[in-house]
Amino acid sequence: MLSRDLEDSPDVVGLICGTSLGLRHQTRDDIEEPFQQTGTLHLFAVAGLHVGIVARLLWTFAMVLRLPRKAATALIIPLLFFYAAITGLHTASVRAAVMSALLLGGIFFDRKVLALNSLAAAAFLILLFDSNQLFTSGFQLSFAVVGAIVLLADPMFVRFERMVAPDPFLPRLLLSRVRRICAAVGRGLARGASVSLAAWIGSLLLIYWYFYLVTPVSLFANLVVVPIAYFVLALAMLSLITAPISSGLSILFNNANWLMSRAVLGLVHFFAMLPGGHVYLPRFTERHAPITITVLDEGTGGAAHIRANNDDWLIDCGGQRSYEHTLKSFLHSRGINRVEGILLTHGDAQHIGGAADTVADFAPREIYDNPLDVRSAVQRRLSDTLQPHKIKPRHLIRGDSLLFGRNVHAEILYPAPNIKITAADDAPLIVQLVFDEEIRVLFESDAGAKAEAALLETGDNLQSDILIKGQHHSGGSGTPLFLEAVKPKLIIATSRESPVAEQITQEWANEIAQRGIKLFRQDQTGAVEVQFGDEEWTARAYLTGETFRSSSR
Repeated sequence: MLSRDLEDSPDVVGLICGTSLGLRHQTRDDIEEPFQQTGTLHLFAVAGLHVGIVARLLWTFAMVLRLPRKAATALIIPLLFFYAAITGLHTASVRAAVMSALLLGGIFFDRKVLALNSLAAAAFLILLFDSNQLFTSGFQLSFAVVGAIVLLADPMFVRFERMVAPDPFLPRLLLSRVRRICAAVGRGLARGASVSLAAWIGSLLLIYWYFYLVTPVSLFANLVVVPIAYFVLALAMLSLITAPISSGLSILFNNANWLMSRAVLGLVHFFAMLPGGHVYLPRFTERHAPITITVLDEGTGGAAHIRANNDDWLIDCGGQRSYEHTLKSFLHSRGINRVEGILLTHGDAQHIGGAADTVADFAPREIYDNPLDVRSAVQRRLSDTLQPHKIKPRHLIRGDSLLFGRNVHAEILYPAPNIKITAADDAPLIVQLVFDEEIRVLFESDAGAKAEAALLETGDNLQSDILIKGQHHSGGSGTPLFLEAVKPKLIIATSRESPVAEQITQEWANEIAQRGIKLFRQDQTGAVEVQFGDEEWTARAYLTGETFRSSSR
């Protein structure tokens, strides 16, 4: 019913259904993200705002029917719980329904109910049913925000009202109509600002802890967006109520809601783009070495983050499908809002499929690409994406060098400019990171036996402490001669059951063990983080927690 005549606007339908019914699964992640960044994601969680609007609509309906106050209350309370039930019985909606029931229940006894008492009663009833709710983010956010509003909003309102109120010694009759209107508008803004600031204070630490995010812009975004969202929900309820009576009237409300929803989406995107409006920060409990490499688990693809003295670099960006939940989530969890540069080793979709999204979200200052003429469809799409932004990747070849940070630089070992290949996997960028001229890390990407043989012929010093490698499509990589030249202490390698050629064989794993090399195969370890200290480095697997120290040998 809510989407009738709006089928060509999926974003609007997602917002309407998410706001009115809590159906967040109908909303794309890239639509929800600006709401998260502006502190307005609560619009998609049925809570006090939604239950309050429904209660107001029901009360207005009861007054139109001229029902007595107690009869209206007896009708509204079960309907509020029904609304909480059809929207999923989430903690926030149950809390709001219980609080509303208690507040309205005072009408039966002709006494006013304290908001803090009703909040405490709601918490008691929810925890009585499921005490584990105490440890969920939804419960904590819901009660922290409402508690802050109850405790702080009124004192803040008194202070804000003084700033916009006319001279208290001037009789109201002497005020002009314009002054009275301005005073009423100022009072409304003061009330909204006090509630918005109290809610922001109540959610600040929890939003930072769970989402690594601080959103100062939410103070203004909520002040503007929430009043419009009120009409979005009200129009959705009216559409549902009138649908059984008149489909034309229901469609009319839907089209009016289209306009309101477009306004909400436009404003939220505007606030999300404001500089400094939101900032991702690492948790204060997390401590990382000045130089850290994190090799993410991208299946048969690749993506690695390098932090070198507060400069953040990426080697490949993984696939597009996994970008939101892997690379993007990881970078935000580290408090990264912008990367210094991206190196794209070759045109495989599992290595650079997420590059366009990474460029849009993290605005790298430099992009480096493979120079060879073997161009994939994903490389062409990336090039088309970069052209409007006037970003031109710089091509790297053997002999080039990049400065990643103080005492950290990257040497490009492969490919040579005149090489002839038939597949992109035969000539990816092979990069050797050098720390303090002592520790070396070799990124082999998906290079195969031909590339390894070509490297050996150059006579370069390939010896490295750590080898980070993918699997060539033929399955031939990590040859004995190459391993003899590199002499790694640790190998971090991708491996997947399908395709079979890109799975590490037991024979190769046994050979690595016989050479005394530690192997982290990512189908078992997941992502791997390597932290470099003054005298040693430590590798840790995310899934198993296994660690390996350079001093172990």
